[in-house]
Amino acid sequence: MKTRVIAISRQVGTLGEDVARLVSDELGFRLLDYRVVQAAAEEAGVSTETIAESEHRPSFFTRILESLARNPAGPASGQWMEPLDMSGTALLTSSDYRDLVRQVVEDYARQGDVVFLGHGAQYILRDQPDALRVLVTGTKKARARRVMAGMVCSEEQAMEVVTRTDGERTRYFKDYFGFDWLSPAVYDLCVNTDQLTPEQASRLVLSAARIRETEPTLA
Repeated sequence: MKTRVIAISRQVGTLGEDVARLVSDELGFRLLDYRVVQAAAEEAGVSTETIAESEHRPSFFTRILESLARNPAGPASGQWMEPLDMSGTALLTSSDYRDLVRQVVEDYARQGDVVFLGHGAQYILRDQPDALRVLVTGTKKARARRVMAGMVCSEEQAMEVVTRTDGERTRYFKDYFGFDWLSPAVYDLCVNTDQLTPEQASRLVLSAARIRETEPTLA
Protein backbone atom coordinates (compact mmCIF):
# COMPACT_ATOMS: atom_id res chain seq x y z
CA MET A 1 0.00 0.00 0.00
CA LYS A 2 1.48 3.31 -1.10
CA THR A 3 1.56 5.88 1.70
CA ARG A 4 -0.18 9.01 0.41
CA VAL A 5 -0.89 10.64 3.76
CA ILE A 6 1.18 10.98 6.94
CA ALA A 7 -0.48 12.18 10.14
CA ILE A 8 2.06 13.28 12.74
CA SER A 9 1.20 14.07 16.35
CA ARG A 10 3.79 15.29 18.82
CA GLN A 11 4.26 16.17 22.44
CA VAL A 12 5.68 19.58 23.24
CA GLY A 13 9.48 19.67 23.22
CA THR A 14 9.94 16.63 20.96
CA LEU A 15 10.89 18.61 17.83
CA GLY A 16 7.98 16.94 16.07
CA GLU A 17 7.45 20.08 13.99
CA ASP A 18 10.93 19.69 12.52
CA VAL A 19 10.32 16.00 11.89
CA ALA A 20 7.11 16.78 10.00
CA ARG A 21 8.84 19.46 7.92
CA LEU A 22 11.72 17.17 7.00
CA VAL A 23 9.36 14.35 6.04
CA SER A 24 7.22 16.63 3.87
CA ASP A 25 10.31 18.13 2.22
CA GLU A 26 11.75 14.71 1.40
CA LEU A 27 8.51 13.40 -0.05
CA GLY A 28 7.48 16.65 -1.69
CA PHE A 29 4.19 16.54 0.24
CA ARG A 30 2.11 19.51 1.38
CA LEU A 31 2.50 20.23 5.11
CA LEU A 32 -0.57 21.36 7.07
CA ASP A 33 -0.50 22.04 10.78
CA TYR A 34 -3.42 23.12 12.98
CA ARG A 35 -2.23 26.73 13.07
CA VAL A 36 -2.31 26.92 9.27
CA VAL A 37 -5.89 25.66 9.17
CA GLN A 38 -6.89 27.94 12.05
CA ALA A 39 -5.40 30.95 10.26
CA ALA A 40 -7.20 29.95 7.05
CA ALA A 41 -10.47 29.68 8.95
CA GLU A 42 -9.98 33.13 10.45
CA GLU A 43 -9.14 34.56 7.03
CA ALA A 44 -12.31 32.95 5.67
CA GLY A 45 -14.34 34.74 8.34
CA VAL A 46 -15.09 31.68 10.45
CA SER A 47 -16.03 32.45 14.03
CA THR A 48 -17.70 30.57 16.84
CA GLU A 49 -20.78 32.77 16.34
CA THR A 50 -21.20 32.41 12.58
CA ILE A 51 -19.91 28.92 11.97
CA ALA A 52 -22.94 27.35 13.65
CA GLU A 53 -25.21 28.82 10.97
CA SER A 54 -25.47 25.77 8.75
CA GLU A 55 -26.29 27.72 5.61
CA HIS A 56 -22.84 29.36 5.81
CA ARG A 57 -20.83 26.17 6.27
CA PRO A 58 -20.41 25.17 2.60
CA SER A 59 -19.05 28.61 1.73
CA PHE A 60 -16.79 28.62 4.82
CA PHE A 61 -15.41 25.22 3.80
CA THR A 62 -14.71 26.46 0.28
CA ARG A 63 -13.09 29.65 1.56
CA ILE A 64 -10.87 27.72 3.98
CA LEU A 65 -9.64 25.52 1.12
CA GLU A 66 -9.05 28.59 -1.04
CA SER A 67 -7.09 30.25 1.75
CA LEU A 68 -4.97 27.14 2.21
CA ALA A 69 -4.29 27.10 -1.52
CA ARG A 70 -3.10 30.71 -1.37
CA ASN A 71 -0.85 30.08 1.63
CA PRO A 72 1.08 26.86 1.05
CA ALA A 73 3.78 27.49 3.65
CA GLY A 74 3.95 25.01 6.50
CA PRO A 75 4.76 25.71 10.14
CA ALA A 76 8.05 27.30 11.08
CA SER A 77 10.56 25.41 13.16
CA GLY A 78 10.19 25.99 16.87
CA GLN A 79 6.45 26.67 17.09
CA TRP A 80 6.30 24.32 20.06
CA MET A 81 7.89 27.11 22.06
CA GLU A 82 4.46 28.75 22.24
CA PRO A 83 2.12 25.84 23.03
CA LEU A 84 -1.53 26.70 22.54
CA ASP A 85 -4.13 25.75 25.14
CA MET A 86 -6.35 23.75 22.80
CA SER A 87 -8.91 22.97 25.49
CA GLY A 88 -9.34 26.66 26.32
CA THR A 89 -9.54 28.16 22.83
CA ALA A 90 -13.10 28.94 21.79
CA LEU A 91 -12.65 28.29 18.08
CA LEU A 92 -10.91 24.93 18.59
CA THR A 93 -13.51 23.71 21.06
CA SER A 94 -16.44 24.57 18.78
CA SER A 95 -18.00 21.33 17.52
CA ASP A 96 -18.99 23.08 14.28
CA TYR A 97 -15.42 24.24 13.71
CA ARG A 98 -14.11 20.73 14.40
CA ASP A 99 -16.54 19.39 11.83
CA LEU A 100 -15.14 21.85 9.29
CA VAL A 101 -11.58 20.83 10.17
CA ARG A 102 -12.60 17.19 9.72
CA GLN A 103 -13.87 18.07 6.24
CA VAL A 104 -10.60 19.83 5.42
CA VAL A 105 -8.55 16.86 6.65
CA GLU A 106 -10.67 14.36 4.75
CA ASP A 107 -10.58 16.48 1.59
CA TYR A 108 -6.78 16.79 1.60
CA ALA A 109 -6.41 13.12 2.57
CA ARG A 110 -8.46 12.11 -0.48
CA GLN A 111 -6.14 14.18 -2.66
CA GLY A 112 -3.09 12.59 -1.00
CA ASP A 113 0.53 13.75 -0.87
CA VAL A 114 0.04 15.57 2.43
CA VAL A 115 1.59 15.58 5.90
CA PHE A 116 -0.73 16.61 8.71
CA LEU A 117 0.70 17.96 11.94
CA GLY A 118 -2.05 17.90 14.53
CA HIS A 119 -5.72 18.44 13.57
CA GLY A 120 -6.66 15.16 15.27
CA ALA A 121 -5.81 13.64 11.88
CA GLN A 122 -4.53 10.48 13.54
CA TYR A 123 -8.09 9.84 14.71
CA ILE A 124 -9.99 11.25 11.73
CA LEU A 125 -7.98 9.05 9.34
CA ARG A 126 -7.93 5.96 11.54
CA ASP A 127 -9.67 3.86 8.86
CA GLN A 128 -7.78 5.20 5.84
CA PRO A 129 -5.34 2.47 4.74
CA ASP A 130 -2.94 4.75 2.85
CA ALA A 131 -2.40 6.97 5.92
CA LEU A 132 0.60 6.46 8.20
CA ARG A 133 -0.11 7.72 11.73
CA VAL A 134 2.95 8.73 13.75
CA LEU A 135 3.46 9.89 17.34
CA VAL A 136 6.65 11.83 18.16
CA THR A 137 7.18 11.45 21.88
CA GLY A 138 9.81 11.68 24.62
CA THR A 139 10.41 11.82 28.34
CA LYS A 140 9.45 14.91 30.31
CA LYS A 141 13.05 15.54 31.30
CA ALA A 142 14.37 15.61 27.74
CA ARG A 143 11.46 17.68 26.49
CA ALA A 144 11.83 20.18 29.33
CA ARG A 145 15.50 20.70 28.37
CA ARG A 146 14.43 21.73 24.88
CA VAL A 147 11.70 23.99 26.20
CA MET A 148 14.27 25.63 28.52
CA ALA A 149 16.52 26.34 25.56
CA GLY A 150 13.73 27.49 23.29
CA MET A 151 11.86 29.69 25.75
CA VAL A 152 14.94 30.77 27.74
CA CYS A 153 13.29 29.91 31.02
CA SER A 154 14.08 28.01 34.20
CA GLU A 155 13.90 24.24 34.51
CA GLU A 156 10.90 24.60 36.79
CA GLN A 157 9.06 26.77 34.27
CA ALA A 158 9.92 24.41 31.42
CA MET A 159 8.64 21.40 33.35
CA GLU A 160 5.43 23.30 34.08
CA VAL A 161 4.95 23.98 30.35
CA VAL A 162 5.50 20.31 29.52
CA THR A 163 3.17 19.03 32.24
CA ARG A 164 0.46 21.60 31.53
CA THR A 165 0.53 21.07 27.77
CA ASP A 166 0.35 17.29 28.12
CA GLY A 167 -2.65 17.66 30.39
CA GLU A 168 -4.43 20.15 28.13
CA ARG A 169 -4.01 18.00 25.03
CA THR A 170 -5.06 14.85 26.85
CA ARG A 171 -8.25 16.54 28.04
CA TYR A 172 -8.92 18.10 24.64
CA PHE A 173 -8.75 14.86 22.70
CA LYS A 174 -10.65 12.93 25.36
CA ASP A 175 -13.42 15.54 25.60
CA TYR A 176 -13.80 16.42 21.93
CA PHE A 177 -12.68 13.29 20.06
CA GLY A 178 -13.22 10.61 22.70
CA PHE A 179 -9.80 8.94 22.54
CA ASP A 180 -6.49 8.84 24.40
CA TRP A 181 -4.11 10.65 22.06
CA LEU A 182 -1.02 9.12 23.73
CA SER A 183 -2.20 5.52 23.39
CA PRO A 184 0.26 3.60 21.18
CA ALA A 185 -2.68 1.72 19.66
CA VAL A 186 -3.78 4.93 17.93
CA TYR A 187 -0.57 5.01 15.87
CA ASP A 188 1.31 2.92 13.33
CA LEU A 189 4.66 4.22 14.57
CA CYS A 190 5.86 5.87 17.80
CA VAL A 191 9.22 7.66 17.70
CA ASN A 192 11.05 8.77 20.85
CA THR A 193 13.34 11.72 20.12
CA ASP A 194 15.20 11.76 23.45
CA GLN A 195 18.29 10.40 21.67
CA LEU A 196 17.38 11.15 18.06
CA THR A 197 17.82 14.30 15.99
CA PRO A 198 14.89 15.42 13.84
CA GLU A 199 16.82 14.17 10.80
CA GLN A 200 17.19 10.70 12.32
CA ALA A 201 13.56 10.60 13.43
CA SER A 202 12.37 11.70 10.00
CA ARG A 203 14.33 8.86 8.40
CA LEU A 204 12.46 6.38 10.61
CA VAL A 205 9.14 7.83 9.48
CA LEU A 206 10.23 7.75 5.84
CA SER A 207 11.44 4.16 6.22
CA ALA A 208 8.08 3.11 7.66
CA ALA A 209 6.27 4.81 4.77
CA ARG A 210 8.45 3.07 2.19
CA ILE A 211 8.24 -0.33 3.87
CA ARG A 212 4.48 -0.16 3.51
CA GLU A 213 4.92 0.26 -0.23
CA THR A 214 7.13 -2.79 -0.67
CA GLU A 215 5.91 -5.23 1.99
CA PRO A 216 2.46 -6.82 2.17
CA THR A 217 0.25 -5.55 4.99
CA LEU A 218 -2.14 -7.50 7.17
CA ALA A 219 -5.73 -7.49 6.02
